[in-house]
Amino acid sequence: MQPSGQSDGEPGGTNHPSHHRAQQSRPGLLPVVPTMWQSVQRVMRAFDALLSEHGGSWQVWHILLALHQGTPATQRELAHAVGIREATLTHHLRGMEDRGLVVRTREESNRRVQRIEVTDAGETLYRRLKSAAITFDRTLRRAIGADEADVSAFLDTIGRVAESVPDRGNGPVPEGWPGNRPK
Repeated sequence: MQPSGQSDGEPGGTNHPSHHRAQQSRPGLLPVVPTMWQSVQRVMRAFDALLSEHGGSWQVWHILLALHQGTPATQRELAHAVGIREATLTHHLRGMEDRGLVVRTREESNRRVQRIEVTDAGETLYRRLKSAAITFDRTLRRAIGADEADVSAFLDTIGRVAESVPDRGNGPVPEGWPGNRPK
């Protein structure tokens, strides 16, 4: 047991990071959802600010990345790939089109279907944003742990948490959750 009069920052003192981690890991002290939400919000604000410095945003990066990972054939498929509603994607694509980053064309056989192509300007922005995203990813990886095993364990934990909750009606509701409780 450490003496109670230790100053802040000393191992075992009340303001030492390991003390806070120990407190946080005890059930009931900090609710998981608000803590996760605050962490995600902080990380995403920092990421979006970095992308903004390079001429983009989180939304633009996410759309360009999806288009480079197998180019979804239609606007509907792209909306599904980035996990947003078609109306929201339309808004983002309109802005990207106005900036000359993408071109949308209608299919001749079905005028309701739009295909999206990245322009040369979009390719240039994609490369800048990719470089910034890689740098940001390295920063996060260093914060997560010393080696790839730490990162893998962290990502596995996030995956398990995500899989343990209902998917807004799009996936199975886990046993015991509202909507899937034994009668």
